[in-house]
Amino acid sequence: MKQFLILFGFLLIIQFSNAQNKLVFKTLDSLFKYAENHSISIKTGEQEVLLAKWQKISAQAGLVNFRMQTSFSLTDNVKLPVTYFPAEAFGGEPGTFKEVTTGQQFMGNFNFAPQIDIINPVSWTKLKSAKINSQLTDVTNLIVKKSLFESISASYYNILSLKEQIEITQKNLYTADTLQIIMQNKYTEGIVRQQDLNDATINKISLKDKLTQLEISLNQQYYALKVLCDIPQNTDIFLTENTVYNQPFNLNLQTNNQLEHKSSLLKADLAKEELRANQLAQYPTISIVAYDGWQQNSKNQFFDPNNNWINSQYIGLRLSMPFPDINRFTLTKSAKINKTISELDAEHTKLQNDITNIQLNLDYEKAYSQFKTANQIFLLKDENYQMALNQFNESILSSDKLLIAFDDMLVSQLNYSAALANLLYTKSKIEINNSIK
Repeated sequence: MKQFLILFGFLLIIQFSNAQNKLVFKTLDSLFKYAENHSISIKTGEQEVLLAKWQKISAQAGLVNFRMQTSFSLTDNVKLPVTYFPAEAFGGEPGTFKEVTTGQQFMGNFNFAPQIDIINPVSWTKLKSAKINSQLTDVTNLIVKKSLFESISASYYNILSLKEQIEITQKNLYTADTLQIIMQNKYTEGIVRQQDLNDATINKISLKDKLTQLEISLNQQYYALKVLCDIPQNTDIFLTENTVYNQPFNLNLQTNNQLEHKSSLLKADLAKEELRANQLAQYPTISIVAYDGWQQNSKNQFFDPNNNWINSQYIGLRLSMPFPDINRFTLTKSAKINKTISELDAEHTKLQNDITNIQLNLDYEKAYSQFKTANQIFLLKDENYQMALNQFNESILSSDKLLIAFDDMLVSQLNYSAALANLLYTKSKIEINNSIK
């Protein structure tokens, strides 16, 4: 009984371990949700949003730019200065001098010097730049997410297509094996030539290689998907969505995603604020300044209880004006050029963005047309193969023409599967652009 319980516990541990290294995705959306929670690219974007938020808070605090210099010092004047005074002032002989030590040996200072800017033009531009940068970070993250989801979608539908192509190839490999056996029997009976038997064998070998290549491509796509979604390398992925060939054309499936244009406009606004910052940096800054300090001097010790701390205070306005220099001049000129470049880039990006949207719509139309054509070709090629097989069995058709019909049928079926994957990907791409914008 004890051994049975140990074995049962061991099996449970193995089952739990296998469940931990297995991920099952029923739909593309479920894969997107996993990527949102685990993708390093998305997590990095979230941190960039947080960073932009704190930069905005820092810029808001910088409007008044409150700062306070605080200092505390204790000074021991080990050797005080000596001054010579006329001796007759102390009752001495005229014409002589007396050495007098001046100052206090022990000095303590403690002071505050707060300052607040009430007019600081540069800080205004920094706040606006921080707000624009926060918006730009949001848009950039959406662009990254959209690009990531498009890549995930491509890999997802490639995997589904490759899995189906492997199944198709495996079934046709069985058919090719059957054809080879038929050829072998006919060759033994002297009905076909050695060349015909060799062609059937070559056809079987080629299909085995095709199957191997498809399996390798499938593994490559799985690894690519793991990289995109940041799935651990030792985790097995299972995509369980069934292939549906009944795909009607959606006339209303169009997109007008303007994320790239929004990004370029925000970059142009940043360049504009950079120019304003360099221009306003030449204007004066007006600040409220104050001072509050205490000082104690003593001949005996620090913190002498017999000596008082002397307090001094002041408050006033300070006008700070930078002196014009060549560096500021060149920075302003460079900022002006960058502003012009960014505005031109925004204009170009608008055109590029519109054309990209049109291209996505055209890609969907093209993929659907290719899908329908591939369907028609496969049905005809499959019909041709069935007729060729019947004619071959009746000794009406030669073996080489049968093998050609078989290869044509297989290629058309694989092309049909690939055309479906391409159609689903182009459709998904438009849906991604419509949902992330």
